[in-house]
Amino acid sequence: MSIKISIAPEVPIEPETEEPKAPIQQVKPKTKSTISMRMNLRRALDGNIMCFDHKDIDIIISPTKMKIMAFTKGDFSDHVYATQNRLFEFLAKKGLIDHGSIKGGQVYGSFEASILKPVDDIQVDQIIILNIGKWIEEERPRMEFEKHYEEHFEEFLTDPEDEDSTELGEVPQEETKGSIPKNVRRYTGGIW
Repeated sequence: MSIKISIAPEVPIEPETEEPKAPIQQVKPKTKSTISMRMNLRRALDGNIMCFDHKDIDIIISPTKMKIMAFTKGDFSDHVYATQNRLFEFLAKKGLIDHGSIKGGQVYGSFEASILKPVDDIQVDQIIILNIGKWIEEERPRMEFEKHYEEHFEEFLTDPEDEDSTELGEVPQEETKGSIPKNVRRYTGGIW
């Protein structure tokens, strides 16, 4: 559904006179604006649209069944669950899916939700794709941070900065350290 707003030229307010004023003219835009974005999409044989842009999940849009599904790309974890949750919360807040229809799918680790039936005759699949693209753009900084962290994690462990490491001998040795004493039998309480 599109909303057209027309702004008329400013008409100065004059005291009431006997002469009738000319009606305000509506100004209509001459060109339609188009939104373009680059996404990795494919159409399946059954007409479903598959989005592969996110690093953790694949998103399937089924215009015929009026459903959106999200499948994990790898192992299912809390991290992937949180990603799927963010996607469906975003779509629900945009008014595109039924909030009460979000549920686990037939495949392990998948989620699905029902797309709301539009009141007007609009292209549902394009609106869904546009909003998923906006969500992926919001997720991009998170994905880039995680990629950078994964690439530099081994380097962080093997070659830490000076502030994150100590030289050998810098921490003095003590005879006992920690909270668990050595050579203590727990079941008898005696020392070896």
